[in-house]
Amino acid sequence: MKLALVSDLHANLEALDAVLADIELASPDARLVCAGDIVGYGPDPAACIGRLKARGALCVMGNHEEMVLGRRDFSRCGYAGIVAAVWTRSRLSASARAFLEQLPPWAEAAPGVIVCHGNLASADAYVSTPEQAEQALAQLRELHPSAEVLVCGHTHQAAFFTQQRGLRLIGAAADYQISRQGASLINPGAVGQARGAAPNARYALLDTERRRVWFREVPYDYLATLRKLRAAKLVVQVVLDPPQGVWRRVEGYKARWARYWAERGPS
Repeated sequence: MKLALVSDLHANLEALDAVLADIELASPDARLVCAGDIVGYGPDPAACIGRLKARGALCVMGNHEEMVLGRRDFSRCGYAGIVAAVWTRSRLSASARAFLEQLPPWAEAAPGVIVCHGNLASADAYVSTPEQAEQALAQLRELHPSAEVLVCGHTHQAAFFTQQRGLRLIGAAADYQISRQGASLINPGAVGQARGAAPNARYALLDTERRRVWFREVPYDYLATLRKLRAAKLVVQVVLDPPQGVWRRVEGYKARWARYWAERGPS
């Protein structure tokens, strides 16, 4: 089976459409699989949900879905995420909200391929170090002993981990063989919001028969996304890196202010 692995769309329709077009060229018969965070940050939550539904995508719930639905508080979220979550709540149709509400925390995308957002214990768990990857695969062995691949997102960083070769952070197009000795972990990177890189969309193609994964990167019309963000009065960024120095304190103040008002507003 061929799987097109996407994650962290963050309501960025231009990025998602560019990825879907690339999938049609590279592997049109691949099943679309989303590792969460369909919404959050971006200006087109309903349209992105519509694209996934039209493609019959298999999707799991991310931490931003949990926040939009009121299942997770904003204690670990920054200013941009809080503002977008509150904005998204007020703009989802009943059918779009119902779609998010039925998303599972994990799913089996193909025999032996398990998909989640953070790790199997929490959608808000970061898997960005070899130790965290080892822990995620330990969870996989306990809950799904026969599984060979764990797909996760959340970090916005494309990555590939095996116990033999360790953690590889993917900064460009690359492909790797899936080991037969122990499980592998795949993070396809973020479709809709890059971290520390060019404003491109990332995803991965997995061929379970050939046991190979291809990491891909595609450009998109991010200027159109920025215009939509500005019009919606959301944070006008498609590359969002953690603030440094004095800006870290400014971000902390803004996040506390947004959290205060969000928690007192309508759900």
